[in-house]
Amino acid sequence: MSYKRSSLMQERMEQNRAAILQSARELIAQGGLKDAQIQPIAERAGVSSGLVYRYFENKSQVLIEVLSAAILYEIEILDSIAKRQDLTARQKLHKAVTTFVKRALNSPQLAYSLMFEPIDPSVEHERFRSKQLLKQSIKEILAEGKINGEFGFEDLNTAALCVVGTMTFVVIEPLNPSRNMLFDQNYKDYFVKQIADFCLNAVMLEEESRV
Repeated sequence: MSYKRSSLMQERMEQNRAAILQSARELIAQGGLKDAQIQPIAERAGVSSGLVYRYFENKSQVLIEVLSAAILYEIEILDSIAKRQDLTARQKLHKAVTTFVKRALNSPQLAYSLMFEPIDPSVEHERFRSKQLLKQSIKEILAEGKINGEFGFEDLNTAALCVVGTMTFVVIEPLNPSRNMLFDQNYKDYFVKQIADFCLNAVMLEEESRV
């Protein structure tokens, strides 16, 4: 019986923790990091503020875990593209950039807050780590294209950094809530394609990029 009670308690603890993280994510998606305070997080999750502190040391730890979970999901998507056997390296890179930027534009407040909104150094460090993970996924695609003769860059790491920098930094303006930019679907598709085309052309062989 004690084992059963322990198992149920562990399950309950995991549910509480998941509810807290989901609550924080939803608050960020609605109003940004400033809205993801401990009290609102607890209320939305249906727990007490004190219980939140049983699982997390402070608000920053909550935000770090939300950011980490979000970026790991994006990495899974990019890695699945990188592993596809039916696409060339060029197609993989174009699809990877397109998918990442499109997903960001579809959740503008959440994406802006997790990637750009000013925050304390501990969360900023997690952002840096997240970009390193993105770089690894992009490097896999670029390395394949370099070996196959599809890409003509000189340094793999630099090329990957440039692609990640482009696909993350370029969306600051359209994602920034203070700009109140509204894109219709046609322009959004055009915008995403322009970014993906730019990244692809940047790593193509020089002769081919001029075509």
